[in-house]
Amino acid sequence: MRDTLQTLLLHQQLTDETQIFLQALRTNDFTHAKHMMSEVWREMSLPDFQAMIQKELPAFAKSTATFVGLIMDDGQEAVVDAFLYFSNEKWAACDVTFVRNRDGWKVNRLSLREIDWAIEPFSSTEPSLSSRSESMEIEG
Repeated sequence: MRDTLQTLLLHQQLTDETQIFLQALRTNDFTHAKHMMSEVWREMSLPDFQAMIQKELPAFAKSTATFVGLIMDDGQEAVVDAFLYFSNEKWAACDVTFVRNRDGWKVNRLSLREIDWAIEPFSSTEPSLSSRSESMEIEG
């Protein structure tokens, strides 16, 4: 059982890791972002990883800032609630899920949720997310 200080330190670490990961996506540093992901994702080729992010979840790379909110963990998996902000003054809620392995905490799943605006300017794929009831995620 961990104490309160250990939990606070872990949540600060996960906040930092989330910010670094999303900054890597924003700056098109897909090598660094892929390195921060779980083993399943690291097995994917870099061009395939980059294409998947750009095609399936372009909002992550198009965001301009991130606010990290609530973090929930069970010691082996952690879900970080975050808000992505964009240059068009819109926002999107997302979850970044980490899994703990022998290398530490690694990103295992990305999920966009609570989209209240169409993201067509960021993606030509159909269907676009335009409702708070829809979500899109990728998981390792």
